[in-house]
Amino acid sequence: MALFNKTFDAYVPSNGLDFLAISNLTADYVPFETLSAVPISSAAHAATFAYAKRLTPPSVFGHVIRCFYFALALLYTGFPSGTPGVPQIGFDELTTRLYHTTLLHDIGWSNTTEVLENPAHAMTFELHGGFMVYEHLHAAAPTLDAYQVGDIVESIVLHTSVWASGNSSANQILMSLSADFDVGGYNGTGLTGLNTTLLWNPKTVAEIESAYPRADFYDGARAAFEREFSEKPNCLLSHYPGGLPGLLTDLRVGPIVSGDSPSVRALKDPHLHHLD
Repeated sequence: MALFNKTFDAYVPSNGLDFLAISNLTADYVPFETLSAVPISSAAHAATFAYAKRLTPPSVFGHVIRCFYFALALLYTGFPSGTPGVPQIGFDELTTRLYHTTLLHDIGWSNTTEVLENPAHAMTFELHGGFMVYEHLHAAAPTLDAYQVGDIVESIVLHTSVWASGNSSANQILMSLSADFDVGGYNGTGLTGLNTTLLWNPKTVAEIESAYPRADFYDGARAAFEREFSEKPNCLLSHYPGGLPGLLTDLRVGPIVSGDSPSVRALKDPHLHHLD
């Protein structure tokens, strides 16, 4: 895609302020049409879409797709690229990993028999889902190598975790940032020191939400959070600031950006028409 950098930093600081220090992020408007034009139509992608749609709770499925587009928006608006001494990852490679990661990151929330009877079902949902994704990718995307699968699965396992130091893969931090933002919006609790108003343009956010409305995401996410804390008191989310009450306070009931603006149009993604 000519509008995106050809490569990005493969590893970035996990700390929010350190991440911003090496970024050139600006909350510029990027049309949804630009984001939805990123090619994602391989057989492996189709298999992941079908797997995610079958296992992700219906109220949460729009969330995982919005995460993909929020992450792409960051790649458009100044995600770290070309930092001296830092390995680079190609745009196509990164978006491939990101697609699998975002669409599959919440299958551990599922109440389907297939998920509940999986041997990993007693683990915190990030690990539970990560093990299932590992198995899925080996079956449905056998051309992915150990490094690709490892980054995808690790990014799912760690997407709710926050550190004050160290490094994250580009895929991992994009997964974490997009999920935090879609859950909490501009007032949510994300990476320490990170001001999300500097990352996403409200018009871009409104167009993504118009294409994939939040609908009953609040109810689905709240039920998943409450079940996780009840069944697994030592879950990774138990370390979230304020615990379950903090999570529910951050969880948005309605859209991040109101859809009343005349500039927001109902848009359809030509690559993900399966939702129709």
